[in-house]
Amino acid sequence: MSVKSTKMANKKAKDYAFVAFMLLIPVIHFIIFWGVVNFNSILLAFQRLDRATGEKYLTWKNFESLVELFRTQELKNALVNTLLTAGFQIFFLLPWGFFLTYFLYKKIPLRGLWRTFLFLPSILPSIFLTGLFINAITHAGPIGKAWEFLFHQSIPEFFVDERFGKWGILLYFFWTNFGGQFILFTGAMTRIPTEILEAAQIDGAGMRVELFNIVLPLCWPTFSMLLILNVASVFTSTGPILLLTKGAADTKTISYWIFEQVNQPAPALYIPSALGVACTIILFPIITLTRWGLGKVYADVEF
Repeated sequence: MSVKSTKMANKKAKDYAFVAFMLLIPVIHFIIFWGVVNFNSILLAFQRLDRATGEKYLTWKNFESLVELFRTQELKNALVNTLLTAGFQIFFLLPWGFFLTYFLYKKIPLRGLWRTFLFLPSILPSIFLTGLFINAITHAGPIGKAWEFLFHQSIPEFFVDERFGKWGILLYFFWTNFGGQFILFTGAMTRIPTEILEAAQIDGAGMRVELFNIVLPLCWPTFSMLLILNVASVFTSTGPILLLTKGAADTKTISYWIFEQVNQPAPALYIPSALGVACTIILFPIITLTRWGLGKVYADVEF
């Protein structure tokens, strides 16, 4: 083997070693912080503590207890709130974020101001945003004053009154949930070749045709990815509930109920773990079918 070939082989070996080392870091992170933690949670779902002996034993009773739990009003309300929040994000906020990004992409007036307004909540701390939001919707806040001017009555106490608590959470989502979507949709739209849009305009295509027949199909991989992520997080996202209400005013969700159970002075681990496993089993076929269905809407396009 020549000296040049030896150097090339050594360089290639060093490159492979570097890539392997860089991949090792996320693999170890995944094994420790996802694999070990979730394996332990799965074991807890099938265990119970024998109070007489202090030893753990395997059982299916945790899953049987879930049936009884979902007959209680607390878990029924938590399930309704979970589905309401997830549905609001999937069926309203995601499409609305896409349409809004498109109009900003088309350079509407004051687009710079709108970009700042939409993106700012995604870079500010959550505790600051929740405090700002709570103060804004009080009687003395700007939204409270506007409400009083328009409807000639005081604004409801969103995070005290059970009739309005969940709607206050949705209003907060509406204000803060566009930042990440805006960045991804903007990146997808700016990659669209201008020649395609110019050809459509020459053929007389208006904004509606351009949006639904050109922009949406070309941005479909980004849109479907965000949709799948939203479906996958149905039972795992507590959102701002901890900072806004701590589960009061009928705002508790399934994920917050689990969080509440394991963070009390005497934490309950076995039934919340069983609930987590049950949610995973329910979501897995839904995510699979969603991914399959979204793949049938538009074919993947490379450009």
